[in-house]
Amino acid sequence: MPICGQNISSLYNFGSVMTTLDNNELIQALRNGDETVFQQLYDQYSAAVFRNIFRLLPRQQDAEDLLQSVFLKLWESRHRLAEEQTVDGWLFSTSFYLTMNRLRAIARDRLKDMGELPADIPDITETETVSETYMQKMTLLHKAVNLLPARKKQAFELCKMEGKSYQEAAVLLGVSEDTVKDYVKSAMGLLRRQALQTDLLVYALLTLYSANATS
Repeated sequence: MPICGQNISSLYNFGSVMTTLDNNELIQALRNGDETVFQQLYDQYSAAVFRNIFRLLPRQQDAEDLLQSVFLKLWESRHRLAEEQTVDGWLFSTSFYLTMNRLRAIARDRLKDMGELPADIPDITETETVSETYMQKMTLLHKAVNLLPARKKQAFELCKMEGKSYQEAAVLLGVSEDTVKDYVKSAMGLLRRQALQTDLLVYALLTLYSANATS
């Protein structure tokens, strides 16, 4: 499914994987319960699926658990696979749904601890496409970031969205490293408060951004 000119594989850094079977043959083999083909799919795709889960959920054990859940779901759903859907597209759509729902659970637990649990927090369902859900969350996040004061916005984008260290950001912004840390901390607080009122999954993403300090 195209997303801003990209397909699912390119959006989630999914490299092409060579296989001796075409997609229809893979689907049919899975429907027939071919465990050898299933194991080959796991061997070929598991590392890429894990990387994409870990991008959104940077917790090693959680990401490993979700990886197993994705392939277990593939096996359990093999009889319902449609010939027109690609195996790689199915894997990445499913890993995205499961990851976003795990983020929802993380945010729910955190809010419960804070005594701020909303009355109703809907799950991400498979009726929502990857493009719809991904772009919606990223749009909400970028809108919130654009409302930040200019310097805090710059610091947040450099450190949390571009992956630069506090030291690198300090050089680019012409301020001290401690000032960059203050900017990012303040930006995170502002973004979290807004996300609590608009979208819980964006809040969960921000929580994980915060958990992963930039050195």
